[in-house]
Amino acid sequence: MNNLKFISISLIYFAVFSLILVHFKVSKESSVILDIPKGSSISLISNILFDEGLILSPVLFKTYTRLTLSDNKLQAGEYFFNSPQSAYTLNKKLLEGDFYYRKLTLLPGSSLKTILNLANSTSLVNDLEYTEITLEEGIFYPDTYYYLKGETFSSILFQSHMRWKEISNELWESRNDDLPYANIKEATTLASIIEKEGVEKETIAGVFVNRLKLNMKLQSDPTVIYALGDNFDGDIKRKDLRIDSPYNTYRYRGLPPGPISIVSEDSLRAALKPKETDYLYFVSMGNGFHKFSKTLTDHNKAVLEYQINER
Repeated sequence: MNNLKFISISLIYFAVFSLILVHFKVSKESSVILDIPKGSSISLISNILFDEGLILSPVLFKTYTRLTLSDNKLQAGEYFFNSPQSAYTLNKKLLEGDFYYRKLTLLPGSSLKTILNLANSTSLVNDLEYTEITLEEGIFYPDTYYYLKGETFSSILFQSHMRWKEISNELWESRNDDLPYANIKEATTLASIIEKEGVEKETIAGVFVNRLKLNMKLQSDPTVIYALGDNFDGDIKRKDLRIDSPYNTYRYRGLPPGPISIVSEDSLRAALKPKETDYLYFVSMGNGFHKFSKTLTDHNKAVLEYQINER
């Protein structure tokens, strides 16, 4: 009888001790991204967790997963840990496939070259040479996109492109009347210029629309910078304004052949619903805003006040 009592008490103590071990959280000073390869056995997973300092014992974790019948159900992939974990929380995370999602942000005003550079600076699989997407400026929606390790770069671009098509078509359908665009691409082209010019988007759009209607050159510095490409050294010189490129709006009238950057929803909305004004000119005041003018005389005065005198 005494032996039975002893065994019962021992089993209780063992159960309590095991429960404590299972729920005991191992401290981890730094965060860790853990990659569980496909086809990993429970032994390999236990060793990976132990090597990263996430569990007290690989034997304990392996035993716990087998007792809970989850040893063959843990999912391969990347996981992120930034707090103390127990065998219970680790098992739950791997069992549910609570994966670590990385993120890729496409910023308004970014060029296609910038986007292509991202293909080699992320953990995405760079499959662009095999994709059927025709890459060009102004066809992607600027946003933050989340993905798992191993996903393709083209899948992110496809999401972005489809989102852009949806938003741009909605805005195109609700556009103002009497706009100087033949199609959504032309509207996006002007929107990409607005994107680069400043924060007073509706007013800037109104200036450019007025100039297009009067067959005036747009004379936008960002189009010259785009035309210069890698030859732009950070400062537009007088000779740069004479560069022979269809994107040089100081030399050629009308819109450039296409957008010069990724376009925000706000910039496209401004291009399609510009502010109605008599302004034909604007110049930066050096504080993030612009001085708008109706006549060339007033504009020259503004240039003298805000740019030449400042220099």
